[in-house]
Amino acid sequence: MELRVLKYFLTIANEQNISKAADIIHITQPTLSRQIKELEDELGIELFERNKQNRKFLLTDEGVRFYNYAREIVELSEKTVEEFRTNDSELYGKIYIGAGETVSISTVAKAFSAIKQKHPRLEISLFSADAFTISERLDKGLCDFGVFIGYNNIEKYDYLELPQKNIWGLLTHKDNPFARFKSIKRENLLEHYEPIMISQQAQGKKELIEWFGGSTEKFNIIGTYNLLFNASVFIKENICSALTLDGIINTSSESDLRFVPLDPQITSDVVLVWKKGQKLSKQAKLLLDEIQKMK
Repeated sequence: MELRVLKYFLTIANEQNISKAADIIHITQPTLSRQIKELEDELGIELFERNKQNRKFLLTDEGVRFYNYAREIVELSEKTVEEFRTNDSELYGKIYIGAGETVSISTVAKAFSAIKQKHPRLEISLFSADAFTISERLDKGLCDFGVFIGYNNIEKYDYLELPQKNIWGLLTHKDNPFARFKSIKRENLLEHYEPIMISQQAQGKKELIEWFGGSTEKFNIIGTYNLLFNASVFIKENICSALTLDGIINTSSESDLRFVPLDPQITSDVVLVWKKGQKLSKQAKLLLDEIQKMK
């Protein structure tokens, strides 16, 4: 199994068309077809369903599983090459960061801006996801750093606490009565039976469960979300409000959305983590040193 062929496979999967993939890769279609057939024979599975009517190449169930492996292998290969092609006089390549949605990412952004002035060829690769997914990518070596919000399972990582604390509150429509509140108590949500979406990560946070009185069963929880942008669309349609952190979505006077903190106030620490005992790349070490200066 060659890395080159894995890249061919990924291109076909992304384009869903072998002719387009062949044009992108700059090889003939028969050659590309043969390479993929040999890959399927080696694996003993069919990776694609060939639709002769619309000429689409759609991944089979086994193909979807293999796609995830192939993408991780290619990403790790590219990351490894970047780390070893640099030198002390001119650093270049990418720093890979997985992060949940938080205003604390601004600390990372400022640090990257500072080191990029000295090393303009440096790049950053941001991957937004929940803590579980980021943890997986860290463990597989696909991320240099993770940014976790109030993450409990931190003992397996080295970490640095970032300066900002994140405040929990209710993101709601400007026409919602709650938009005029200075803060929101749990009794307010019960009295109005406000429809609420909660982030998947928030469901397991001890301090939030305690704020709800030990259980959310009495509250009008209509759903969950992973990343806030899509949930904010529901809020803009005035369908519901969302329990979230401050500063992630624009709530200025020009916006249709408002953020109201919880009462009593709940905050979450934000930490930058990396694999314990891992020797960081020169690029990643430079970023970490810059962040430590900012504390």
